[in-house]
Amino acid sequence: MTPATENALRAVARKCRTEIRTAIDGRPKSEHDRIITTILDHHAKTIDCLPPNTFRPKSWLVYYVRQLEKEMSK
Repeated sequence: MTPATENALRAVARKCRTEIRTAIDGRPKSEHDRIITTILDHHAKTIDCLPPNTFRPKSWLVYYVRQLEKEMSK
């Protein structure tokens, strides 16, 4: 994966992470899965820079959102 592609994915993941954090704030945990899935689906549609025959955009997005969460918690 090229650095430009990775940077593009990380930018979308940052927006997605921010939206997830604000959407689940103050909501019961039973609603979190539905909210997070909806937001991930929405942001995965914006990813079109992936090379063919790779993982699905949503899988990449989930990976980078989790990586950003780890980096932010340090």
